[in-house]
Amino acid sequence: MADRDVLEAIEKNVSACDTGKISELLPAVKDEAAADDILKSLNKGIEAARKLFKEGTYALPDFLLAIDAYRLGTHYLRNNIKEIDDSDNPRVVIGVVEGDVHDMGKNIVAAVLEASGFSVTDLGNNVSNDNFLEALKSVEPEILALSTMMSTTLENMEALIRQVKSFFPKTLILIGGAPFDPDLARDMGADGYAENVITIPDESQRILLAARPESS
Repeated sequence: MADRDVLEAIEKNVSACDTGKISELLPAVKDEAAADDILKSLNKGIEAARKLFKEGTYALPDFLLAIDAYRLGTHYLRNNIKEIDDSDNPRVVIGVVEGDVHDMGKNIVAAVLEASGFSVTDLGNNVSNDNFLEALKSVEPEILALSTMMSTTLENMEALIRQVKSFFPKTLILIGGAPFDPDLARDMGADGYAENVITIPDESQRILLAARPESS
């Protein structure tokens, strides 16, 4: 087991957004048993940061710094100690639909989902419908997260949603971006709508639970 002081310091400095301190602490991890403890501390730290973000104590830049500290820790574990088993984490395929290259919001959402315990496959921006469908076939995610900032892409996105519902009926669809509100998302056939990055983890969990009420 890792030293308790080290574990507490890692948890504290993730939520405090201190990547420098995290970098100093991680070399103290030497074996796989300690790595498991470190991962638990990283998870506690990012959950504390997410709570502060939801409460409005942290602004978005603060939360993104906490995510950087969290990712620094998980990458260190993967590269130096052991592979992190995320096979039981809910899988998400995310991307910006064809015709739109705006991906800043999508990048933030992908990072937030990863830091919230989801296994994320990021397809990037301007993704064709065929590439989305191919990813669904290979990854078999629970959730497909679609983004656009442009109203000109909505017709194509709606066509993609119809294809997903036809070929991959078990895949839940979550959408977000400037053109949307809950009514439009529902009218287009989506299972959920994320207004902003604060709501994305909770909305993802909500649609998962709604699809599997027996697990609630």
